Amino acid sequence: MYAEVMIATNTFFNYTVLAFANRIGWIENKKRYLFLAALVAGILTVTFSNYFITVFLSFFLMIGIAFWRKRNQIIKAISLTLLASLFAGGLLTAISSFYRNSSYLFMLINFALIVTGGLYLLTKHLLNINIAQTERGLLYSSSVTLFGKAKELTLFIDSGNVCKEPLSNDPVHFVAAEVLQEILPETLFRAISDWEFDRKVGLDNLPKEFVTKLRLIPIATIQQEKTWVIGIKYENWKVDGQDLPKGYIVMTKLRDKFPHGVEGILHSSAYYHLKKRSLG
Repeated sequence: MYAEVMIATNTFFNYTVLAFANRIGWIENKKRYLFLAALVAGILTVTFSNYFITVFLSFFLMIGIAFWRKRNQIIKAISLTLLASLFAGGLLTAISSFYRNSSYLFMLINFALIVTGGLYLLTKHLLNINIAQTERGLLYSSSVTLFGKAKELTLFIDSGNVCKEPLSNDPVHFVAAEVLQEILPETLFRAISDWEFDRKVGLDNLPKEFVTKLRLIPIATIQQEKTWVIGIKYENWKVDGQDLPKGYIVMTKLRDKFPHGVEGILHSSAYYHLKKRSLG
């Protein structure tokens, strides 16, 4: 039983650091390869733990299995995996003294949660730095399709826009209402423009033929008050020639507050998807 627990622990740790390297490095290899690599390295490390060279062999074997389809990015993968391992190892060393009198299982569960949480926060921090410092000043040309009609838009990625549709967790983007008026059915545009949130009514006052394309989305106002707006599901959205993942558009009358005179604000995750696909 002890060996199984050690293999599971090693596999979990290995997968966590590989996932960190996979995302931060924009490598985006498939998760099944990461898990297989983590499992093989975990089994190898526990089975041959008496041999010092096992650490090096299992590490490079793990990298080879995890990123064999991304060989042109292997050096980056090694560097980032080492960084994640050192970060996680240092984090565990710093807190290990607090668990001297704890049971082994309790300690493992806590270590797993702390490592995962630490690397998750580090990942978010580094991604936000990339968005804020690398892309905030850049504008994007795009073409969005709604109800069979296309419209050219100039866009800006806002690291502060983290709004998502609550059921699907899909990103929400904000576009100036007057721009969308040209491509939205007139009855729908007027209905959304005049719509005010009423918990009892919801979307009932909107044209029935469009309701399947609409969602209620919670947002926080500038005064930090929670309100609800209508999100419109777009059919296709190409940004700099690359397909944007599925999501929703919210019409806004605050175009004068958009930076650089753009017509829309993209969700912060758009940077990640565009960067990933440009490297892929």
